[in-house]
Amino acid sequence: MSTVKQPLAALDRAIKAENGNQFSAAYGQLTASCNACHESYDRAVIVIQTPTVAAFPDQDFRRTTK
Repeated sequence: MSTVKQPLAALDRAIKAENGNQFSAAYGQLTASCNACHESYDRAVIVIQTPTVAAFPDQDFRRTTK
């Protein structure tokens, strides 16, 4: 858990700031930390990656102003 503590905190800050660039960077750090941990425990076969498709491809979650 200590390997993901900082990346999770950065991800939380990015979400609260509603900053997409910070979120992408923090998500990348978190992903790298997860994969490094898996490798250190000889579980390199478990690889986390950035999603390649949306979980809800038929929905648009962007904020709209009214």
